[in-house]
Amino acid sequence: MVNVQLNASQAPYIPSYDEWYDEDLKQANADKDFFKEPEDALNYTQYHYVGAHAAEKYPRFFTEYMLQEQTILGMLATGVRGLMLSVYDWALNWSSIIMQDVSVVCSNPTKESTILGKNGKPLYQTLYYEMNRIFNFLKSHPKAVITIVFDDNVEIPKMMRDLKGIIDKNKYDPFLKPSNWAQAREKGEWPTLGWMRSHNKRLVLFTQNHDDHTEFTWPMGQYFWENNYGSIDPYVTCSEEKDSLLEPSKKNRSLVSFGCYGSIAGSPAARNSRRCFEYDFVKQLVLSCQRRRFARGKLFNAYWADHVIAAANDLVKNSKKTVFDYVNELNAVFIKDRHKPSQ
Repeated sequence: MVNVQLNASQAPYIPSYDEWYDEDLKQANADKDFFKEPEDALNYTQYHYVGAHAAEKYPRFFTEYMLQEQTILGMLATGVRGLMLSVYDWALNWSSIIMQDVSVVCSNPTKESTILGKNGKPLYQTLYYEMNRIFNFLKSHPKAVITIVFDDNVEIPKMMRDLKGIIDKNKYDPFLKPSNWAQAREKGEWPTLGWMRSHNKRLVLFTQNHDDHTEFTWPMGQYFWENNYGSIDPYVTCSEEKDSLLEPSKKNRSLVSFGCYGSIAGSPAARNSRRCFEYDFVKQLVLSCQRRRFARGKLFNAYWADHVIAAANDLVKNSKKTVFDYVNELNAVFIKDRHKPSQ
């Protein structure tokens, strides 16, 4: 079925240096897909999805700092529709086999940068490497709408150069750019998923640090409410900026980012990530935040978690529901309510 989809859609672009693509795609195709793609009528502001925190930190490039079990292809195949990715400027002293047109890396070369090697040289994750794979997933999954949040420790002009190069290499442009939808900037209004799908504007990029719009990216702080994600205590995690302290540019926030990475711990491995994935716990936590008027009472759009695949598989193995079940319910309920006859 997957091969039929690929043949029926635009051909994937697989650069020569991505020698693990077929292996990783095979692993991804064997994963259970927990996500139900919502109907076209659902607006992006009412779109609920699971996001992978630190999506670049998977075992091929990380061991000590690993926070996800599989590659981004595996996460997307499992049903993840949000990706948090760190990006750093390329430094001339970071030798690599990949030199042409590359300026941005996803894994910090000061941490575990020599795990992999090719031709005697260390191999790093690049923005090219991961975005090519995300593009291929979008090509073979025409209903998928993906949001990326960049922890952008990078010179923005270099990142823009890379994004343009990635479009050119793939001959494919799925980005929803600020110029495509001025209503979001002016009124906090976003398109429906149907519009995004029909126009192939299904990849939305936000920057955490750069606070201006670019050709490809939106500044996260102007569009998202964000919780305090370092705790599972609702008194802490449900807090937010007060309306009275908001800058004018933030008045049209209509999206909600909600992170849950377990209790505070010195090592990520010591966090209870599975608890943040349990259906009952998640529902109780976010509804508690809603009652406390976090994000003006709006439920999350993106729910960010660590160890997404391991947590989901473990819970399902033990006959328990997951946060994937919750987002599927939320997306379906909104459509059902929309079609209810008026009283």
